[in-house]
Amino acid sequence: MSDEYSNEKIVGVSLESLLTGGFVSRQDIFISFKMTKINSLRQLDKQISKHLATWILNYFDLLVIEYSPFVEQNVFKIWRTLENLHLSKSLRNIGLSGFSTSQMENVMSVAVIKPFAIQTLFNPLSSNYDTIKFCQSHDLLLIAMSPLDYQNSKGKLLSDSIVTEIARNHSASPAQILLAWAIQSQTLPVVQTLNIDHIKENIMLSELKLSEKEMRDINKLAEGS
Repeated sequence: MSDEYSNEKIVGVSLESLLTGGFVSRQDIFISFKMTKINSLRQLDKQISKHLATWILNYFDLLVIEYSPFVEQNVFKIWRTLENLHLSKSLRNIGLSGFSTSQMENVMSVAVIKPFAIQTLFNPLSSNYDTIKFCQSHDLLLIAMSPLDYQNSKGKLLSDSIVTEIARNHSASPAQILLAWAIQSQTLPVVQTLNIDHIKENIMLSELKLSEKEMRDINKLAEGS
């Protein structure tokens, strides 16, 4: 979730109903929240507490800050605030989104508590391997945004002949193949869907394994884009 969607209140109320109704326990849910509108250092901790109150939560499992020129200029002070909220257990984990490797290095150089996760655009047409190497070298989780690249490529990846052939060989959908590729590339893909069939497909991903050749074939898609 993110502060840019303007749906925090309704999601918070719905989540509270699930928790108080005994349908799910808080420990079984990992709630990630991205702040994209940091434009002041004043009372940043209270801003985050306000988001938690809107969600009717005591803590976020992960809070990620989105890159902006203001955030970059003040990232050390911002990160210190996040670290303090982590120590107070309001934030279980903290991370970065949209930062370059050099910008992440700057954060790492002063961080007492290192980022848990890095969010970045990642799919076969936008393979940010520098960020992957950075995450691997620092033992950070890479969260792959737009793993299907549907909005930018207008479904080009889903209809690509290599992807559809691999999908036929596995009796899977092209989307499942692309998500399996992202997972086997050591990332955590973020998906959005209201389609129950797509949700079921996502649940089945643990049973789908691509061969080394299939991974290489998909890796090569960026070369022809």
